[in-house]
Amino acid sequence: MTYKVVMAALSPGRDCLGVAGAAIALARQSDAMLLARAYCRPIHCICGDYSVPAALFQEDRRQIERHLKASEADFRAIAAKLDHAGDWQGESSIEPLSERFARESAAADIVVAGIPKAGDAPDATRQPDLCDLVMQAGRPVMLVPESSRTAKFDRILVAWKDTREARRAVCDALPLLAKARNVVVVEIHAADEHAAAWRSVARVSGWLARHGIAAEEKVVAAELANAAQLSGLARIHDADVIVAGAYGHNRQGRWTLGGITSELLSGGRCVLLSH
Repeated sequence: MTYKVVMAALSPGRDCLGVAGAAIALARQSDAMLLARAYCRPIHCICGDYSVPAALFQEDRRQIERHLKASEADFRAIAAKLDHAGDWQGESSIEPLSERFARESAAADIVVAGIPKAGDAPDATRQPDLCDLVMQAGRPVMLVPESSRTAKFDRILVAWKDTREARRAVCDALPLLAKARNVVVVEIHAADEHAAAWRSVARVSGWLARHGIAAEEKVVAAELANAAQLSGLARIHDADVIVAGAYGHNRQGRWTLGGITSELLSGGRCVLLSH
């Protein structure tokens, strides 16, 4: 039960310490190969029908080159400090970045990507759309706050709900759960579903036990918006990582995350999502 290949999805021109540190820590924990991938999308690819002035086009090319070189240097410095080499690839990509990373994820067991700082404006030339990445990757995606400076996976909270997505997530997280010191499986239930929630949590904790993973069971009645209540439980249990199913909708060719999944990304902690 280990990840054999971990992929770090880096955003050139941005702080990569959180993502790189988490990916390297995860690779070291599993003695896994580390893939470091960094892509920039040229500005003309996102301008639609608008023409890009020649001077701006040339400056964009020069900036892409600078950002890729700086990103590689930053990553290699972090990798050297943490004593884990990585297979680096950095280049320009005309594809949407989420699609490029999703395609590259076929070579990995898990993808590690960054959650931008709150209030940062999105930049489609440097950052993948996280919703699209999670929905398209076909691999578990660990999302790490860019501001993170420590990567720990000791205490894990499983946000359980008896759905396909949650079942996929807890299965994808097995290598992480097997090495954790503390695992809590939590279900937040409606008022009339208390007994059913306990049975559901017992099923998954029993399955984990057969994989050698001891998990605490917890069932709580819904009181607040589920995302806020889940974040509160993560604080109470001092969780390093939340494992959850990713719920989304494809509207007119664009994925939109469900409310709870979206709210988890603003909680300031690592989240492992599977769809």
